[in-house]
Amino acid sequence: MTKRAIWSVPAMLILLCACQRVADPTPTRSPGESESPDQAADTQQATSAVPVRPLSLPLLSALPPSAQDPGGVVRDYAVQLLKRDTTAADAAWMVPPPPGRADDAALRELRDVLTLRVDTQSPRARDQQQPSHLIEVPVRVRAVTSTGTLRYTGWYRLIPDTARNAWLIHSASLQPVLD
Repeated sequence: MTKRAIWSVPAMLILLCACQRVADPTPTRSPGESESPDQAADTQQATSAVPVRPLSLPLLSALPPSAQDPGGVVRDYAVQLLKRDTTAADAAWMVPPPPGRADDAALRELRDVLTLRVDTQSPRARDQQQPSHLIEVPVRVRAVTSTGTLRYTGWYRLIPDTARNAWLIHSASLQPVLD
């Protein structure tokens, strides 16, 4: 081994150790000082609280907090399609797509579905308005049919309805995923 190789090993170890994250220090109290019940409750809430709605929302503030979240709108729409209730499914759209020409025709044309899973991700703003009036919800769809398993990825774009009480589907794009 050369001298350069011998010195490079300790140098790499030092660099690796220097790049490790150090845990945040915990606050300390003096021996006679105790935590008040209110402080203890606040500490527990801060460490164990799980947000009810994952987005806090300037992004979704175009609608009241009581409005259904955009991912739920997309999932409910898929359930209506699965039930073959095209009237209810079309009601989720700002302008219902003409028969056979929907942007998500693959989902509308599914037959003999045994299970359907629609995974949505956090919405993204697709306009420059504050709050956003056009959001995009990325989706992954897995459908098990009598002939096999089909997978799709894509997105649904949503806008507020005219009364600003609910999100409506504006457009969609679903593409098959090849294994």
